[in-house]
Amino acid sequence: MFTTPRFRRSRSCEFRTETAAIPYSSERSSCSSAGRDVDDWCKNSSRKWSCDDLDPSGLKRNIENVTSKIADLKKEKDDLDYKRNNSSDENERKDYEKKIEDKKAQIEELQKKGEAWTKQLADEKDIAGKRKEIGDQCVKNRIVVQKIFADVKTKVQSETDPDAKQYVSRLVDKYTASEKGHQEAIDITNRGIEKCNGMK
Repeated sequence: MFTTPRFRRSRSCEFRTETAAIPYSSERSSCSSAGRDVDDWCKNSSRKWSCDDLDPSGLKRNIENVTSKIADLKKEKDDLDYKRNNSSDENERKDYEKKIEDKKAQIEELQKKGEAWTKQLADEKDIAGKRKEIGDQCVKNRIVVQKIFADVKTKVQSETDPDAKQYVSRLVDKYTASEKGHQEAIDITNRGIEKCNGMK
């Protein structure tokens, strides 16, 4: 049954004002429910779908750099070991020993950094996978809302009730704008999903 719609500005049917512009009770109820799902999966701060704050490629570069530096330090240490073992001068041997200990300390410090970055990299890959799943669900929910608007628009355009026809043009414009708004949000989320996918 067609009921007189209320026209107010908003962008998606998670808002009561948008739902009020749907003149059919069944679709209005569906839109309200689907809108809550969009809120829950797309806008809930505890369910992030963006991976913009993650940088696994940067962590990989850090790990590669520290691994290379450790290899260089180990070679330098081995050279110092050789010189110390082949020196007959006690003072010279002590000097080599001090340098060897310094190299060992540098190696140990870099190894700790590498281990921390390796753990962080694994964590970020796991987070990226989870955020990708949240993004997928967000898109699915937005598509549901988008389809509701498309279906309601078709239904409104088919109205034969003379009292309803006066609202058709404004409703069609409103639903078209809502569909477009959701498509833009879907496109943004899909780009975020693609970025997360590249980090797994």
